[in-house]
Amino acid sequence: MEILTLSTDGFRNLANGRVELHPRVNLIVGDNGQGKTNLLEALALVSGRPSFRTHDLAETRQHLAARAVVSVRLRDEGGAPRNVTTLGFVHASGAREQYRDGKRVPRLTAARSLPAVFLTARDLSRLSGPPAERRRALDRAALARRPEHARALLAYERARAAKTRLLSLGARFDADELAVYEAALAEAGGLVAVARREARASLEREIVRHADDLGTPFRNISLELVSDLPASGDAREMGGALEALLRGRKSEERRAQRCLVGPHRDDVLLRADGVVVASRASSGETRTFLLAWTLAEMSMLAGGERRAPLLAFDDFDSEWDPRVLGAFAEALPEEGQVCLTSARPEAVRGLPLPAGSIYRMAAGRLAREGILGAGRSPENRAAAGGPR
Repeated sequence: MEILTLSTDGFRNLANGRVELHPRVNLIVGDNGQGKTNLLEALALVSGRPSFRTHDLAETRQHLAARAVVSVRLRDEGGAPRNVTTLGFVHASGAREQYRDGKRVPRLTAARSLPAVFLTARDLSRLSGPPAERRRALDRAALARRPEHARALLAYERARAAKTRLLSLGARFDADELAVYEAALAEAGGLVAVARREARASLEREIVRHADDLGTPFRNISLELVSDLPASGDAREMGGALEALLRGRKSEERRAQRCLVGPHRDDVLLRADGVVVASRASSGETRTFLLAWTLAEMSMLAGGERRAPLLAFDDFDSEWDPRVLGAFAEALPEEGQVCLTSARPEAVRGLPLPAGSIYRMAAGRLAREGILGAGRSPENRAAAGGPR
């Protein structure tokens, strides 16, 4: 999908109104604090993603604004000019709502309508930080393969929350009610486990391929899923394994008043020659792997349709190795829309990016400032013809 226009009303510091975006590369420049990251956050929310800046979406509303609204007009790449879809995000009265062509839809529908990959400051600690961010990245890969993974994740988290609530009551909880939630936990957990294992294998292959594209010196790269459950099996077998673990840890869970086993404890470790990358790689090398992971996620979202998702890369030139950034730009597919933010308009000089536009963000207002020339040779354009 190609974003034709972005409209905001009452969102952060962004000026109310509509802006047009270039179908390929959009370089958004401006001083810090002017609204560049706010614009990418708006794109994340309208595409069904969580905010990468806050868990409290009330923070996205402007002071005294009754609601925050973001909408985009989309067109199928290569489709008829009139084949336009509108996606919307609204946050008001503490509730988040997603819309497609004026009808309320689940977030998953928005995500499938506008596939997108975001790379922001929050992602810089993905390899070395807590497991939650790595789990989320693996789940995005799983969703690219199996959209129904979202329902299994939701069912699992609801059952886990209900079980935790009962355990917090101490000896006063209803054992029969607990058994119902544990059965739901095991069933959904088995589905989550299978989807993650399938996604891990595919994501590993793509990371290895793109790490090679970016010239990493590391070899024998692998992605390890650390889990309480077996390495393989179908959903029924995984669910049975989780049930057995729950029985074995029953007394411990009652004392701890929380769930001690299950997919919510999964971790994903990137290794090279058997050693965890985060423990041996330099800051620059870690960032190279993060770029490889980003390209891998884009490839998986594109799938067999050879349609690249939106890429939104915040502060893309800050402390990144210019050589690696050049290789990253070269590896981007020829199709697909890209939004880059930077404090420096000269940041793209010499990078082999497709043609696009330069915009300046000042006090929340976006204005087109110039054009980007196509920085790719015909041979490079052919090599980047689409996701491989």
